[in-house]
Amino acid sequence: MALKNENMQELILFSHINRQGSLSAAAQLLGISRSSVSKQLAALEKKIGSRLFNRTTRKIMLTDVGRKVLQEAHNVELALQRIEHISEDSRSVVAGALKVSCPAAQGRIHITPLMTEFLKRYPDVSINLQLEDRFVDMVAENIDVSIRVGYLPDSTLIARKLGDVSWVLCASPTYLETAPPLKKPSDLLNHPCLYYRSTKVTMNTWSFIGNNREEDVTVSGPFSVNDPGVLVSAALDHIGVLLLDRGLLGNTIEEGKLVPLLEEYQAVGGLPTYVVYPEREFIPAKTRALVDFLLEKAPSTFHR
Repeated sequence: MALKNENMQELILFSHINRQGSLSAAAQLLGISRSSVSKQLAALEKKIGSRLFNRTTRKIMLTDVGRKVLQEAHNVELALQRIEHISEDSRSVVAGALKVSCPAAQGRIHITPLMTEFLKRYPDVSINLQLEDRFVDMVAENIDVSIRVGYLPDSTLIARKLGDVSWVLCASPTYLETAPPLKKPSDLLNHPCLYYRSTKVTMNTWSFIGNNREEDVTVSGPFSVNDPGVLVSAALDHIGVLLLDRGLLGNTIEEGKLVPLLEEYQAVGGLPTYVVYPEREFIPAKTRALVDFLLEKAPSTFHR
């Protein structure tokens, strides 16, 4: 099979199907119809003369031929990446499109202002910022740079630390007017608490250090949500007590809208924040510029 442009596209599509685990997921990722994905896969299988996947109603599995073709598809992807990076580096100009992912709350509050400042510094760059509270497969989804909060699993990705978020226990003055006393962490058991909860994690065990010991308290309350910004709004509406990354509180404490609590104790659980990008032989100039910019600017945003 002579390798033409349409063949390369079909090979890359085949690689995406394998990573995503289904034709529908690959179609959604690429923004095309499932029927188009199916036709391109069929065309590739016809040219090769063999099926590449064994398909059932629930999953797809590579055939022996499919495994061999997948390796060649990876080689094509790597070659195209190298060519792109060589082209970018040869110009010595920071330019081109960047796709960036970030958790939603951190993106809205911390990262978006930095992205606009970066674009002013590098006007030949365009950024597509994806704000999503889910695991992002950077390779499969063609993400150039990702901001991640929390401890990272081992991977082939390169991670550079931006800083650590610090946590603050707080509530509104109106709530505190009629609330029970709150002098030690165990007193939180007498308060309605607001906490982050998603389908994968519930963050209602709060830890504090004071009097030379650590104390854990499993709190409860009438409201939990998977959006930190909504938690702040609930606290401002006097619903209860909130423990959250200080950077996500905006100016609410400085303006007196929320009041820090148990300041003689240190809230434990501040998470590290990283800028992450795929490990490649050639790092594009635009990617290096964004990473360096974030390492320069983020210390004033994320507390070290």
